[in-house]
Amino acid sequence: MGETVNHFNRIKLCLVSSAVALAVAGCSATAPAGKYVDGTHDVSARGKKSDIVLTVVVEQGKIQQIKTKSHNETESLFLNAERLLPQIVANNGHEGIDAVSGATISSNGILRAINDLPRADGSQPEFQTVAAKQADEEEFKLKWSIQPQLGLIKGDYYYEEARFRQGHMGSMAVVVDSNNPSDVIFAEFNEDGRPNYYTRLYQNVPKRMSEYNFSMGKKKGTAWVQSSLTMERLMVEEDKLTFELNPDWDPKLANKLKEPNRLKYQDLDIVAGASNSIQQSMVPLTAKIHSRITGEGTTLKFYQQAEKLLDEKGKWTGLTAMLRFVVDTNTQQIVDVYYDEIFADEKAQITDASLKKFYRQSKYQSIGYEEPARIGFNVMFDALEAHIVEGGSMFDINDLPATGDTGSYAATGFTKLSTSWGNYLKLADTLYQEMRADGVVAEHSKG
Repeated sequence: MGETVNHFNRIKLCLVSSAVALAVAGCSATAPAGKYVDGTHDVSARGKKSDIVLTVVVEQGKIQQIKTKSHNETESLFLNAERLLPQIVANNGHEGIDAVSGATISSNGILRAINDLPRADGSQPEFQTVAAKQADEEEFKLKWSIQPQLGLIKGDYYYEEARFRQGHMGSMAVVVDSNNPSDVIFAEFNEDGRPNYYTRLYQNVPKRMSEYNFSMGKKKGTAWVQSSLTMERLMVEEDKLTFELNPDWDPKLANKLKEPNRLKYQDLDIVAGASNSIQQSMVPLTAKIHSRITGEGTTLKFYQQAEKLLDEKGKWTGLTAMLRFVVDTNTQQIVDVYYDEIFADEKAQITDASLKKFYRQSKYQSIGYEEPARIGFNVMFDALEAHIVEGGSMFDINDLPATGDTGSYAATGFTKLSTSWGNYLKLADTLYQEMRADGVVAEHSKG
């Protein structure tokens, strides 16, 4: 009898009504008991245009009712966002709930406000912005890793690029041990889509860390980058930059994957869809580099530092910062600069839900990534490269884009301060000290 009464009381509690949204029958029987402090609480957070204020009723540690107390959001959008309220009550919290498509900022305002509810254990979890769930998103089963090697890589640097097959631009970077030029310690191939590519989205876009691999993977079942990574591992592990021609090569068999004579070169391990890139671009470029290594050598030195970006609690955010400098030892001048922030290989490793869709991509090479500083991430760091190559100090960034808030966006198209500049400066200092210790770079003022 007592259990029947308790069950009836739970149902009664869940029937407390609201004009906006209320709990569903059964409440959150599976949620942790005593999660929140009992009482009526007003909580608020910033939406798209205003502060969103909610009144939340908690009984026996569980959310029983949520009402919107005030807001100045666009009404039609906020009505959509309010669809989250019954979900929050049923879930006894905001955890694991996606934003409403078309009202993501207002949705995050509601969820962030709920995150501020006082908890019975006194804790205050950090809120992570969430994205709208894509109902038609397909699970992508192909696997590869674009993560850079952590820490320092340095050595003699070689680079070649050339257009091939209707205008695609292939590029190859190789780093060898300065004391043993036959030891390949780094190899990286990339390709930019030709300027007149039939898909406008990928015209002049690098393929290695952009959406291209997912697009190709869905169409052909293989990703372009998979062959590049396989060949790069072969080159580093076997110190191999040249490949013998296949005497039985038959170009008519190029698309027949099971035919041993479909490949122009021997000892290649490449997937369908990337064979032209490897055979027509990568292998010829590494052959040129091999000839230079065994010939005149190089005066260029390569320095790369990569570090995982951590949050305030020391947890990996799912982003890895990477900085490269190429310095000419004859002039002690930096002649090439590349800074990027690379997303984790798996969505689950990225803590900011709004960024999960960029897994296995990078901020610089992605075509869909939107930089919060209100300017292209590539624009910011192309400007840095030009500044340094033209003789500016690597630490003097004050006149570069997004190094500060610059006024009214509506009037002048201002940029906000980008947090990436702080990440860059940390890596720059590490590499600068290394290059100075090696005596290969002129002094750069730290201002």
